[in-house]
Amino acid sequence: MFEQTFIRLALIASVATGAMLSVMGTYLVIRRVVFMGLVLASAATVGAAGAQLFNWPPELGSIAASVATALGLGAIQRPRRISAESIMGWAYATASAATVLILAGTPGAGLDELHLLYGNLLAVSVSHAVGLVVLALVIGLLQILFGRRFLLVTFDPEAAQVAGVNTTFWSLSMNLLIGIATAAAVHEIGALLTFSLLTLAPTASLLAMRSIRSTFGMSAALGVVLACLGVVVSFHLDWPPGPTSVALLAVSVPLAAVVGWLRDTVPKIGDKPDAPDSAAH
Repeated sequence: MFEQTFIRLALIASVATGAMLSVMGTYLVIRRVVFMGLVLASAATVGAAGAQLFNWPPELGSIAASVATALGLGAIQRPRRISAESIMGWAYATASAATVLILAGTPGAGLDELHLLYGNLLAVSVSHAVGLVVLALVIGLLQILFGRRFLLVTFDPEAAQVAGVNTTFWSLSMNLLIGIATAAAVHEIGALLTFSLLTLAPTASLLAMRSIRSTFGMSAALGVVLACLGVVVSFHLDWPPGPTSVALLAVSVPLAAVVGWLRDTVPKIGDKPDAPDSAAH
C-alpha cells in the first residue's frame, strides 16, 4: 500500500496534523475548554463556505474565520451568570447553522465543496502536505521556546499576572496558534478528526501520564500513531480514514483510564510491604 502516492501523502498529513493538534489541544484539555476545538473547527468551515460563495480561496477564508474566532474567544469577557461552555455552545451552534445556510445559498455546491469543508484525507496534494509539515515544525519550535509561558497562563493566570507576565498576550498567542493549526487541518482531515485530535489524544495522555512533560509527549505520540494507523486500517478494510482514526482515538481514552488506574493501584515491582507494627511483638 505504501507505493501508492496518495497513501504516502495521507500519512504525511496525518503525522503533521496529529502532532501539532494533539500538542496544542493539551492546553485546551487542561483549561477545560475542550469545546473550543469544536468551535474553531466549525468556524473554519464557515470561513471556507463564505469564501466559496464569493469565489475566493477557501483556505484563506478558513484561516481568517478560525483565527478571528480564536482571538475573539480569548478576548471576550464571560458574564458571571453563565459558564465558558455556554459561550462555546452558542458559538458552535451559530457556526454550524451558518455553514449549512451558506452552503444552501451557494450555487452548485456539491460533493467537492463538502470534501473541501469536511476533509478528504486521501486527496491531500503535495503542496498541502508540505504546508502542514512546515506549520507543524513551526508550532513545535514555538512550543519549545514558549511552552513554559503557555503552561503558566494555562495553570495559574492570576499568579502569572502577579509575576509580571502579560497573560492576555500569551493567552491570545496560544489561541492564535490553535486557531491556525485547526484551520490548516480541517480541510485535509475533516472537522471531526480535527476536533478529536485536539481533545481525545490529550485526554488519554492526561489519564495515563503523571508529569506534564510526559503528557505532552504521549499526546503527540498518540495523535501521530493513531491517525496513521487509521489510514492503514481504512485502506485494508475499505473504511473512510477520518472516522476510522477517530474511532481509534476514542478507544484510547478508556484504555488510558485503565492504565492510569493500574498505575495508581497496583504496587510497583520491588516495593516492600509495610513493616509490621513493633507494638505487636
